[in-house]
Amino acid sequence: MDSVISIVKDNWAVVAGTLGVLVGSAYVPFVRSFIFKGAKVLMSEAFLKEAFLGLAEKYVASTKTKLDDVWFKQLKKSLGK
Repeated sequence: MDSVISIVKDNWAVVAGTLGVLVGSAYVPFVRSFIFKGAKVLMSEAFLKEAFLGLAEKYVASTKTKLDDVWFKQLKKSLGK
């Protein structure tokens, strides 16, 4: 999380410009539908599940305890992965 904050602090002009372009381009009908379709894909259940499992796997691998390994194994088993 700290790395994301430092990236935004270092590149605030780029972040602001990108957000401005995305918001400004939402007024163009074709671009608006393209942005909404992309947002729907990113917010789909399958994408969010994969993103969570990827982050959880990195976290579990970084810890030394065995309890979270068991928890993650059960989580993957219950999700069918």
